[in-house]
Amino acid sequence: MTTAVALIAAGVVLATVNRQPDHARPLSVPVAGKPSGPADTGPSSGVRAETARWIIRNVGPGHVVACDAAMCGSLAALGFPASSTVWVKDSALELQSADVAVLTSTLRTRLGPAVGALTAAQPLAAFGSGTQTVTIQPVAHAGRASYERAMAADLTDRGLAGRALAANSRITFVAAARVPLEQGLVDMRICALLATLSSGHTLTVESFGPAAPGAGAGVPRNGVEISTIDTVSAMGSAEPATTLRALVAAQQPPYRPLRTASRAAQAGSPAVLTLLYSQPAPVNPPNGAAP
Repeated sequence: MTTAVALIAAGVVLATVNRQPDHARPLSVPVAGKPSGPADTGPSSGVRAETARWIIRNVGPGHVVACDAAMCGSLAALGFPASSTVWVKDSALELQSADVAVLTSTLRTRLGPAVGALTAAQPLAAFGSGTQTVTIQPVAHAGRASYERAMAADLTDRGLAGRALAANSRITFVAAARVPLEQGLVDMRICALLATLSSGHTLTVESFGPAAPGAGAGVPRNGVEISTIDTVSAMGSAEPATTLRALVAAQQPPYRPLRTASRAAQAGSPAVLTLLYSQPAPVNPPNGAAP
């Protein structure tokens, strides 16, 4: 059990740390790409736009995205900064300067088997079908085998942390939210935040959101919906609610949510504070969360 999991299980308040992505990790196995084959039109503009919207919402400019020219263009057209993209031309080694690879049929044809050695086995999301399929996959800087070992260990830790939270009497989880939590399918940054909040407050968690389209079975949910804190609405003006929102806003990367939003009460469901964290989640992140 990692120190982070032990602290969550004990309900200890964690300290904030600032960790930025490392884009300069050493190569484990030098792998060259291959020249592009026959002309490949790649995914349709609609599939590319759908993929780009998901990346902007769930990956964000804090991570560097590797893509082919057309996909990079779709991201740019929707306002994603060029400084957060890497245009992959003809070598899989170009993926090493990114955190996430957007694999279209164009890139798979151009890079060949080399791409498998430098990306995770489980996609964060997938769009389209057949030759139109686009997968969004973390870059495995130390090689796929090493990345998958780390992911397996992280899944175990998330399961331990999730089950400890599920048993926490200060947090009420709506029934459906317990399933991904106890299976280790909730981002450890969310687990750490909830553990911190529960040390001084009571909470109601409505959901961790749906799995992303085409996401791998072990990819954690990156969102959380909180409806109440100390029995008042998390979106209200009472002191516990304003304290919660201030604490979230004060976080530093990688513990600062990519997006914070509210959802008004609807028929049969309360208003919620929605926090969405960037993908991919840090693998075995350092101990820490909200102060």
